[in-house]
Formats: sequence, structure tokens, C-alpha cells
Amino acid sequence: MSASKYFRHFFTKKKLLDIYDGDIRYKSARGVDRISNRLFQERVGENVDIIYRKAHNGSYQFSQYREKLLSRGANRTPRVISIPTIRDKITQKAIAQILDLLFRAQTPFLHKIINDVIATYRSGLYQSVLRLDVRNFYPLIDHDILLDKVGKKIRKKELLHLIRNAVSQRTVARPNKKDTRKNDIGVPQGLSISNILANIYLLDMDDKYSSISTIRYCRYVDDILIFCQLSDVNQMRTEITADCSHLGLNLHSIDNPSKSSITDITDGFTYLGYDFNNSNITVRKKTVDRFRESLIKILTNYKYSETKNIDFLKWALNLRITGCVFNESKYGWVFFFSQIDDLSLLGELDYFVKKQMKRFNITEFKPKTFLKAYHEITKNLSNTTYIPNFDRLEVTEKHKMLVDIFKYEHPHISQQDIEYEFRRRIYKTVKELERDISRPS
Repeated sequence: MSASKYFRHFFTKKKLLDIYDGDIRYKSARGVDRISNRLFQERVGENVDIIYRKAHNGSYQFSQYREKLLSRGANRTPRVISIPTIRDKITQKAIAQILDLLFRAQTPFLHKIINDVIATYRSGLYQSVLRLDVRNFYPLIDHDILLDKVGKKIRKKELLHLIRNAVSQRTVARPNKKDTRKNDIGVPQGLSISNILANIYLLDMDDKYSSISTIRYCRYVDDILIFCQLSDVNQMRTEITADCSHLGLNLHSIDNPSKSSITDITDGFTYLGYDFNNSNITVRKKTVDRFRESLIKILTNYKYSETKNIDFLKWALNLRITGCVFNESKYGWVFFFSQIDDLSLLGELDYFVKKQMKRFNITEFKPKTFLKAYHEITKNLSNTTYIPNFDRLEVTEKHKMLVDIFKYEHPHISQQDIEYEFRRRIYKTVKELERDISRPS
């Protein structure tokens, strides 16, 4: 199907309402207008009419994005996340679904990349590993180059207008209607279209290096990994550096081994949070340490909470251990690292949780275990009841969770309200699970 037909399909009033009802209405982050989902719901029809009319006549303008800063640790500048208004989220989600259908077959899928890296590592065919990281990737994406690449599959001028307008809008700490300046470089992070546009930007480079039979090329966002022979390492590094330069991008120096490096494959390497060493596949120590901190945070929050909701603590801690299935997607730390073969690490994490439970003097329940979660994920996922699958719950089960775990009680709650309150809370929880593995490299 052409981009024009996809545009007509997704930019109908019914489809835009479906996008809002199916996903966006449960997400709580507010844009610069500070309008909540509760308030937006009262005028959703009017807002959908505006999107439909302005998208089709080419006059839609995105509002400024609200700035949110995410810490990246001591001595590092925080990552800037851009939060659109709810109306803009609907519009961008429709664009994202069109881009997904047009380009997804060409863009890297995270777990496939990990599968390829593991298979290549175990093949024993290569001597060296070249790891390269693009410096400051998203803020340096050139809009003209990006739109030229997008334009290879999209001719619909109204759709191209939406994409250009979305990436050129500024991210601000405080809104200023008088400030009409636009960005001509960079893709804001945090938008539903951000990752796929960033991938599209590097697709030609992916095609070039994936076609070279003497190497194995892998890329996830700005992390590039190449398996090759020792004699090819410098040539590959020189070529990729030049190709990135033509796109206005720079690579981290190999003097910064945490970002870019050249190593003998027998010396081991890390990629996407995985640690490959001595034929052993485990999790990078820094990633494990960060996950331990998230477990302690759950227990600490309980210790200092006024309500001391032990049912919520049990639920939240077990969910952090097992992960879950929601909206037909898998979330959680063990899901992401389910391809390790270092089961001793999972045993260590189980011991760590047991020790922390004793330290915080929590004896009301015995938490689930990482080893059991790993077994269920890798051997019994389709039949397991150990890993929560929120897609399978009936309305009565959702209501029971709201009452028992979240202590949400309402004497005359409707089925629609149960669904809303349940999904809103699960979306928030899933976001926390994603944070454990976000930007793992």
C-alpha cells in the first residue's frame, strides 16, 4: 500500500479515536498545555476533528514540547525527553504507524539484533569486534537529509509536512507562544516517531555494510557492532567514520572504550547490556548494579510510605522480578536478558533479594525468583501463570486487582472505568520496567 493510502486510512476520525482510546488515554504525562487525559476526554471529539481537518489541508502545527530531564548519573548531562500535548501524541502515533508499515521491514528489531550477535559470537568465524557509538546522535540528525530519505517512500505532501513540523518543533522548559523559532537539526527524543526516524536516517548505511560478506554488521539506534577479521578492522572503522561524517554525525573515539572500541573477540566485549566473555554470555556489571538499585528503591519506598501497603509491595517486587506481558508485548529485565547462559547471576539476584527482605525486615511474603522466571520465560511462556499476562485478565480480575493491590474503591464503578483505571496503572508500571533496561549500552 502506498503512503498516500496509509495516510487516508490512519487519518480518519474513527482511526484517530481508536488510537486515542487504545493507547494514549492511559498515559499520564502532560504536554506544555498541562491538559490531563480526564479533561481531554471531555473534548476528544473536538480535538480529533481539528487533527483530521488540519492534517488533510496541510495546516497542522505541533505545539512546543515540554522538557523533561532524565538523569544519566553523576558527572553526565541529563537526557532531554520531549513530551507532546495529548492532541499531538494522537497525531504522531498515526504518523508512527504509517512509518512502521512503510519502513519496519528495513529497521532493526532489538531482539533479532541480540540473536544475531549471539549467533555470530558463537560461530567462531571472526577474530575481532569493532564497536562504534555515534556521539550525540538524535540532536545532530539533519532534517533535509532525513526528509530526503523519508521521501523515497513518501510523496504525500501533507504527510511530509507533518513529519517535518514534528521534528522541527522546539522543546522548552516553559511554553512561550511568542517564540515561533523552529529547529532545523535534531530529532526530539521521546516522541512515538523518534526511534523509527532515527533508524531511517541510517538505513542506507545498514544496507551497505550488511551486504559485505566478509563481516557481520549489527546496529541498534546509535550503537554499531561489527565482527570482522583483524586485517579488516581499520578499514571498516575508516569507512564508517566517513559515512557518518557525510550524514553530519561523529563517532566516539576508541580512546573512550565504554563507547567505542576495537577488541580481540577472545578478550570479550559488551553490547546492549550483554557481556560476552570467555564463551560466556551474561549481563554487564553496570547494568546489573543499576537493576539492584531499582529493587532496593521498591523496598525503600515501602519502608518510608505512610500507608504501608504490603499487597502493593508484593505485587511490585514480584513484577520487577518476573516481568509481564501487556498489549501483546513482553516487558521486564529477565525478558530482555533471557538469552544469557550465566544462570549463576540469576541465583545471585535471588540471594540479593532475600538478603534485602531480611535487611528491611519484611516477612509477610516470600518473593518470586529470577531462576523460576527465567525457566518459565524460556521453557513455558505460552502456558505459564508465573509470569503475569495482563491481556488475559477478565474485568472482574482487573477490578479485584484495583481493590486489593491499588486500594481503589468506588461503590458504583462501571466496566469502562475499571478498564481505564486498570490500564492507566499498568501503563505506569510498564514504563518503570522499561526504565530498568532503557539505553542498556
